[in-house]
Amino acid sequence: MSTFTDSPEITDRIGFRGDMRISASHATNVVTRRLVALDSIVVCKKRAGFRAEDVRAFSEVLEEALDEEPKFLIFDFAHRTGSAPVEFGVDGLPELVHACANLIANSNVVAIAWARGPMAGADLEFALSCSMIVAEAAATFALSPYGSAYSFLARKIGVARAERAMLNRDVLDSTAMRDMLLVRHVEETINDDDAAIETFLRGNLRRHNALAHMYRAQRLVMPVPYELVRAAHAA
Repeated sequence: MSTFTDSPEITDRIGFRGDMRISASHATNVVTRRLVALDSIVVCKKRAGFRAEDVRAFSEVLEEALDEEPKFLIFDFAHRTGSAPVEFGVDGLPELVHACANLIANSNVVAIAWARGPMAGADLEFALSCSMIVAEAAATFALSPYGSAYSFLARKIGVARAERAMLNRDVLDSTAMRDMLLVRHVEETINDDDAAIETFLRGNLRRHNALAHMYRAQRLVMPVPYELVRAAHAA
């Protein structure tokens, strides 16, 4: 299934480091790394928020993942400072968010949002569309009714709790998010490479099938239709 038709080629250089295949997009904000030994892909976005080129880069990876079905697909929100600007009408963002949810419902890929810093706006919306969120201890989450974030949040913690949190515009730390069952794991190690990600993946390789089936079942039981995502962005 393709999210974009005739999408531009986003890769301008490819390299190898050990068993890691690295490609960078024209917009150096997004770098993709393939962890061959772990059958996983890491997509690193270096700045907060989504621009058109970021949407294209993430979309390309989602299309490839639907075909290749790696065990884990990690979206590394690598920014540690700043927060996503509240930008409405970013072309392709509703399709991107739905494509991520669709990947989980139609494959055995476990999509992980890895949060290192402030998560808000489109960053948080996309993270909530993933199978799970892993957060470094310093990450924060600004809950607000941006786009379809409320819809994903309500399906995870219930309508009443989601409504209260978003209307209050709560800013929660990683521990609070874990207590609400919105963050699966809080990573205490702080580094800028993939070491913590690789350690987490190794610890979950044996349970991959169970995780994939569980998250797939969740999306089938509590789907977020594309029409809802699109309408939320049009509101």
